[in-house]
Amino acid sequence: MSTKQRTGGASGPARKSEFVQRRRAGASTFEDQLWAELDEIPDPHIPVSLVEMAMVYDVTADDGHVDVEMSFPCMGCPAYDMIKNDVRSCLRVVDGVDSVGVDVVWDPVWSKDMLTEPVREKMRNSGISL
Repeated sequence: MSTKQRTGGASGPARKSEFVQRRRAGASTFEDQLWAELDEIPDPHIPVSLVEMAMVYDVTADDGHVDVEMSFPCMGCPAYDMIKNDVRSCLRVVDGVDSVGVDVVWDPVWSKDMLTEPVREKMRNSGISL
């Protein structure tokens, strides 16, 4: 099942941004599991997950292959390769996953407006200003 054409407004925990909720709407049960796995990967610079940071834009699974579409808060991030490797390593161990592709996209451009208030609060409590 492809989730590239998601448009719904699925509800979820308050820590999921509306952007992430719209992207996850229509995900299969397996794709939801993959999203949950990705939500365990911390951003290397900030004390929140990649999903909480709204850096993961889409997750699709097809016959053992998983594609992750993601962005970064800034171009030229020194952690690009590390984060992409973390995504691949995290998902490759999931039963039913044979291969993982990571596609970095810049449309839409990541914005701090994608962050939920609980994520913003977590960042402020860690000394990160927004």
